[in-house]
Amino acid sequence: MSDTPRRKRRTREHVIEDLSENHLERFVLLKGHVLRRPERDYGVDVTMFHFATNGEIENGEVRFQLKASESLKVISNGSAISLPIKTGDLHYWSLEVYPFVLVVFDVKTDTAYWLHIQECVSRQPELVDPDKETVHLHIPLANKLNVNSIDDFRRKSLATVDNLRNQGGYPDASRPPK
Repeated sequence: MSDTPRRKRRTREHVIEDLSENHLERFVLLKGHVLRRPERDYGVDVTMFHFATNGEIENGEVRFQLKASESLKVISNGSAISLPIKTGDLHYWSLEVYPFVLVVFDVKTDTAYWLHIQECVSRQPELVDPDKETVHLHIPLANKLNVNSIDDFRRKSLATVDNLRNQGGYPDASRPPK
């Protein structure tokens, strides 16, 4: 027995969570954008703020939920990952204004896969059935996270801003500040 009290420990789960964020952040940084973690986690792990090619910040953002595993469940003849998700979380994410992306990191292969939540739920609204506590999302292995994915997420964010402006729900950018 030790004479000192037991200290807090960094678990393997903590390590793979950080590896997951690091994997995403590397691609975000390579594209010239930034990733920020909120002070408190209430269903959004990190948010990407994006910039134009000239370095100016752009309106819009992309929110992410990160998951990591050392043993992903591959299904559909090796073409997708099955991941259990709480229906309440999925419902919350699907109602976000800006793009919300679930990223699943495979620790063994140092690879991540992504799923755009709003698109997924719009195709399969039964996923947010309030009578179900958990659903299994299928993330295509073709959705491998890379720098092109980051470009795609940025485009989705900019399209959201354009849609909001066109519907009158966003400040008029045609009037420059004084």
